[in-house]
Amino acid sequence: RRSFVDAARICGLTLPGEFHTALIGKSEEAIHAILVADHGLSLSLAHWSELRFAAYLARIDEVHPFEIAADLWARAQAAGLCQAIVSNAPALIVQANLTRLGLAPGAVTTVSREDVRRGKPDPEPYQLALARLGLPAAAAAVIEDSAAGLAAARAAGLGVYMMPCFAGPPGDWQPFAALSQRLPG
Repeated sequence: RRSFVDAARICGLTLPGEFHTALIGKSEEAIHAILVADHGLSLSLAHWSELRFAAYLARIDEVHPFEIAADLWARAQAAGLCQAIVSNAPALIVQANLTRLGLAPGAVTTVSREDVRRGKPDPEPYQLALARLGLPAAAAAVIEDSAAGLAAARAAGLGVYMMPCFAGPPGDWQPFAALSQRLPG
């Protein structure tokens, strides 16, 4: 969140306090379009992205895992389950996050925004992850934190478990705790 605010300030933008929360899960293209249309950003998508990613990487030491997610990842790994990271972020950010969190980037199956034509809420990122893992949708579950991710996962035919931080309405998903209770450990 802070890196997003840093980049916006450099551009002379003052954004509402909860602005970043509304953007979670959206593609860089969608965020840029909102900033241009609603807040007067005059930078190109490429220049905005460069600025925002530099601000993010400058604060990479502030990135910390959700403890419950890190615990679940370790338990699933110990159980021999296939796992992937599916993100609307570019590969540069996904790889930086994996490194920061102690996961070897080359050892983790990932899908980033550059890997697909359409990002979340389109199902394409999850469909690609399933293909890379060699799994049918019926054999997989998704942990999500955004409405865009929820829509993408459901459209790909996946069961969805939402992180406790998700502030969306009840719907066709289960709470994170329901999945956590199903894994050994």
